Amino acid sequence: MAFAQKQITGTVKDAEGNPLVGVSIVELGTNNGTVTDMDGNYTINSKPGATLRFSYLGYATREEKV
Repeated sequence: MAFAQKQITGTVKDAEGNPLVGVSIVELGTNNGTVTDMDGNYTINSKPGATLRFSYLGYATREEKV
């Protein structure tokens, strides 16, 4: 059985608009994850309707639905 995947891309920035390097992004309930690059950009393949968890030392963890 195959499940449709969607490529999700984005940029993580702080409240002042500065990119955050090394933010951990994980699809909840899976081992699927990635981290942001030097410019705060990320790409992750995820199923539609999944929830992504963004975590970074010193910041509150945030969850966003795809």
